[in-house]
Amino acid sequence: MEHNTEHKIFILPGEPNDANREYLPEAIKGSNMVVNENGNNSQVYPPGLKEYKGCLADGVEDVWYEYVPASYQPHKKTPLVVSMHGGLMTGWGQAIYTSWTLVADREGFIVVFPNAHKNRMWMIECDPEKVELMIKGMQGVPPLNPPEGSVEEYHDVKAAAALIALMQKKYNIDEGRIFMQGMSMGNAMTSQFARYMGHLLAGAAGSGCPTSLNLLFDKEGNPINRGGAMDIWQSRLEWDKVPPHYGADDHDTVLGNCRYWNLVNGCRGLPKIKIEGENNYAFWSGEKADMVLRDVRNRDHGQTFDDAQWVWDYLFSGTRKEKDGTIVHERPLLEREGDRFAIAAAWGKSKAWVSGRVVDMGVEAVKWQKLKYHGLNGDSIVRGEYLCVPLSFVAEIFQAEYEEQMEGTVVYLKMPDGKTLQFARGCIGCVIDNRVESMLCEALYRNGRLYVSLEWFCTRVCGLRSSSYDQVLYVTDHDAQLSRYMAWLLEDILKDADRQDDGTKEKQEGIYGAE
Repeated sequence: MEHNTEHKIFILPGEPNDANREYLPEAIKGSNMVVNENGNNSQVYPPGLKEYKGCLADGVEDVWYEYVPASYQPHKKTPLVVSMHGGLMTGWGQAIYTSWTLVADREGFIVVFPNAHKNRMWMIECDPEKVELMIKGMQGVPPLNPPEGSVEEYHDVKAAAALIALMQKKYNIDEGRIFMQGMSMGNAMTSQFARYMGHLLAGAAGSGCPTSLNLLFDKEGNPINRGGAMDIWQSRLEWDKVPPHYGADDHDTVLGNCRYWNLVNGCRGLPKIKIEGENNYAFWSGEKADMVLRDVRNRDHGQTFDDAQWVWDYLFSGTRKEKDGTIVHERPLLEREGDRFAIAAAWGKSKAWVSGRVVDMGVEAVKWQKLKYHGLNGDSIVRGEYLCVPLSFVAEIFQAEYEEQMEGTVVYLKMPDGKTLQFARGCIGCVIDNRVESMLCEALYRNGRLYVSLEWFCTRVCGLRSSSYDQVLYVTDHDAQLSRYMAWLLEDILKDADRQDDGTKEKQEGIYGAE
């Protein structure tokens, strides 16, 4: 069988080194070794990746790695991606731990991977006291000197800007399509560069390390920004933890980073939410530029191997910055659309997310535990926890005929396909087309309404798929595995809607916004 590899992604077979326990084995460089650690996979060292050395700034030598796809045409304007490695890594390490070179082969753009100048650690803004907290207990981390002066004067910032200028001289770079992406400390570096030198970029992306809120907002809560608006992508990993020296928890830091860029970019209203497998996306549209949050279920700190592809296909492929700084959007390779059908509800919230809208259930969703207690001498064991919603809400969502009897303790539903169901207060059994069937938990009578498990109804009666994290349940018609940051985002959206209704919170234009 023949395979035409022109403009197509081709992954080279490698020699797995499963015994490796080093962070970045030097033996990988130039070899066909590949290493894997909890989803952080490497590819074979790209044959076309070339190392360069030279003075980019301050009269000192820097190192970087260029990848120019075979399809590059000198007469054609070509996009540029600058990809920043994590702390203690290298430019070539970032190249093999991402799919940037593979996507570059497919799309024809150029990628450059610089090294941090000193000790493989980027120079990023941080309070001197917090530098000590950051490196405390981290084996093998060399001493750090707190940066002095303005961010624009940091060597790594000047070197990155000079590297972009060098690439523009060396290749026919499209000045309106220059992007930066980073992982971990490289994400912090990318965020810093975007906030202070963003006039050089059309978009920026990062994975694995949100920025401390103390660096994003002043004491009055206003965004600190000298780089301007640009398209932003933020990838977060479910089991990743915010560094303790930030002084804020994971929820506030991650969603605060989203709020920062939404304010800078003029994003208002609700995001479009899409969950495919382990990938959880929130797409915001802004007056000046757009914002994307990608949350990945069951992953630790780092970046997924395919992260570069999603960044390019969903965002960078359709982004351009004009000479006056205006961001212009063309059609990206993948449309940023939300799930066409989705339901999300949270314990204690009276609002629900339904296919991109916030709707009112009239009463709060209820958390219910199914208990075993017989034979346990008064003790009990929780056998299941379920989010229960009123059947009146279920009927509205699924366009079913709804009938109450016996003061609402009995409810009949007739589904659009003709299926009939009957429920009764306190009974774990219901009747479906004149046959008895057990549910996950009994029907509850609360607030003058009869409730059932939303998970059970959607999966058993409607053939849908559900996933949950903590207090949030997400239901859709395909494989969708809700991750923690997306669950927190949805819960906060529903919480904000409740607060706006009861008058305790004014409508805002930030992370959650108002329609």
